[in-house]
Amino acid sequence: MPRMTPDQLRAHLARLEISQQAFARLVGITPQHFRKMLRQVEPLEIPRAVELLLPLLTPAKVRRLVAELEAAETP
Repeated sequence: MPRMTPDQLRAHLARLEISQQAFARLVGITPQHFRKMLRQVEPLEIPRAVELLLPLLTPAKVRRLVAELEAAETP
């Protein structure tokens, strides 16, 4: 499984202009779990799909995905 350091993941969040909480919701984990991941010293194991897709995302695409997720959660 590929690995990514917490700093590399933070850089992706900054580039995508997305909060830790919003990214956690987007990938289906709790914000608490995501914060715990970012506190690790060792590189994180990440799914291959995440490794391939993160560089392809843009801030606009992420905003659209978050909006779609929020709309789907609204009763």
